[in-house]
Amino acid sequence: MDGPVTNGGKRPDLRRFGEDVLWAAGYLIFYILLDWISYIEPYGTLDITPWNPPPGLSLAFLLLRGLRFSPLLYVAALLSDAVVRGFAAPIVPTLFADLLEATGYAVTAWLLLRVFRISPRLQSLKDVATLLGLQVPTALIVAAGYVGIYHWGGVIPTEDVGVTILRFWIGDMIGVAIFAPLFLSLGQALPPGEAAHSSPWINLLQGLSILLSLWIVFGGDLAQHPTLYYPLFMPLVWVGAWHGLRGVTVALFATQIGMIVAIQEAHLTAEVLTEVQFFLLALSLTSLLLGAIATERRRDRAALRDSRARLETIVAVVPEGVLILDGDGRIESVNRAFETLSGRLSAALSGKPAAELFPELAGFFDEGGEAVLKRPDGGAIPVALSVGRAELCRGDLKVVSLHDLSGHRIPTR
Repeated sequence: MDGPVTNGGKRPDLRRFGEDVLWAAGYLIFYILLDWISYIEPYGTLDITPWNPPPGLSLAFLLLRGLRFSPLLYVAALLSDAVVRGFAAPIVPTLFADLLEATGYAVTAWLLLRVFRISPRLQSLKDVATLLGLQVPTALIVAAGYVGIYHWGGVIPTEDVGVTILRFWIGDMIGVAIFAPLFLSLGQALPPGEAAHSSPWINLLQGLSILLSLWIVFGGDLAQHPTLYYPLFMPLVWVGAWHGLRGVTVALFATQIGMIVAIQEAHLTAEVLTEVQFFLLALSLTSLLLGAIATERRRDRAALRDSRARLETIVAVVPEGVLILDGDGRIESVNRAFETLSGRLSAALSGKPAAELFPELAGFFDEGGEAVLKRPDGGAIPVALSVGRAELCRGDLKVVSLHDLSGHRIPTR
């Protein structure tokens, strides 16, 4: 009897199949749970709420696990309608509306991966901006189609179509803006430099600042005036600048949970609730973009440090003497070979004008040539100079290479 066939054989990879089943089951359970938790202040018995996390989960799931799971979005929507709402709306419009929503977010995932080619882990500001930007028309199209189907089915009257589309659009925008980046950033390694910014005490203070801002807004008379919710921006700006994208997604999630609880106690009218939706959307977009900018800058600085370290390592071990000058002709650094050749230590040279320290070489720092290098011990060494230039944003840079023409090596100190 033949043994088991591994990858590439005709039999399915049972291990991968098992993982897919577990991921699919986890997605379905979590989808229904999120739908149940967020099913507050709905329009009638429909899934039109102030915030709608399931689309954010669905989009993140497809980006991370692959487009082959797209049909599962429709299954999740139907199961959730059955479990959370008991198919309270007419079944035929529900079948079409759920299919439209599932198709809309499957197409969005395809566009993000195949057309815009973003990193599923949101590795850059461009990735975050593309995800959020594409969500604007996607949510609007899905909202218009969803409401249109239920209007056709006689569930939504004509006079409610416009405001219902608006509520659905904002709810989906908030759900994707908060939950998709949260799920996409969980489980990945900390961005360079973020570990240094992580401190239990700082995290505690930031959490307390979020609670304080929620108390300021909802503990008094401000709850009925969403235009005065601006204290909520301050802790999220702090978290975004300090922790970057990953930290601000967690802070946004915590803030949203706090707002949901507080709004339930405040008993807001439908008009005020719509204003709250707009505020939460603005808060989410601002915080996410700030966090993405902070993370990208941190990565850029880390990449620059790595590049500089590689260059310094290469320069340090080359046998030629190397002298690096800034735009003013001051010495930025030298390698060990130059220290040996010149008889001077790097610490005594750094920041000094090269032309004053080595007047005999001053005429050769532009075009190169052959000259005689004078040492502090009175020795003189014939050298050949080669000059390279680079135009940097902070000024010009010169790299001067000195080759010993004397035919003998100066002993290393």
